[in-house]
Amino acid sequence: MKLWHKVTLITLGILILIGLCLAIWNSYREVIETFVAYAFNRQTLINLLRHQGKHNVILFIAVIAIGSAIPGMPIAAVAVLTGVCFGNWPGVLINIVGIFLGNLLAIYILGKFPHKIKPSKFRPIADHLKNMNHPRLGLSIGYAVPMLPTLLVNYAAIEMHMSLRNKALCIFIGSVPVSFLYAFGGNALLLGNTKTVVITLVLIVLLFGLYEIIRRDQRIIKSKLQENAE
Repeated sequence: MKLWHKVTLITLGILILIGLCLAIWNSYREVIETFVAYAFNRQTLINLLRHQGKHNVILFIAVIAIGSAIPGMPIAAVAVLTGVCFGNWPGVLINIVGIFLGNLLAIYILGKFPHKIKPSKFRPIADHLKNMNHPRLGLSIGYAVPMLPTLLVNYAAIEMHMSLRNKALCIFIGSVPVSFLYAFGGNALLLGNTKTVVITLVLIVLLFGLYEIIRRDQRIIKSKLQENAE
């Protein structure tokens, strides 16, 4: 990918993202202003947020999708807001669809404009994903762990030369736990639900555990290579 291709695509994506965020703000501005002005209670706020129209679902999906496709763009805040604005399971579904579409779009664009990515501290992790005994599992874990840059995970998906179906399946599987984390966490913050917050924290620990699976699998591969060399 040439530099001007990259700058043009990222700039276009950011402009679209800003426009969508402004549309969301415009849709919810009256609710926020009313809540602040009249100091409504929490349940009133929840009722107002959850009755803003189904068209907002499309806006949130679009924001998450575009944000997921732009390298380095944090989407956690918007993904958490889905739980605030729509509740647990609707928020999970919105996040899954947005993350799924965004990463498919990113893979498509990267495939059309290939280039060699620069080394980074995360590059070895991306290589580990490709070299796991079960690469599809590794790729799914890559999408599930928020700490890993999705750009490198998407490159790993391209370099694995999987079918589109397998790539889509890995993205879907990987998007489920993070979507759950964001949506349930956002809803718990709004409701003040301590139990759900604890469950969310447990899920975060499990995601770190998935990263350890990658490292363990890589150690097994190295051990087998050493045995074969001997």
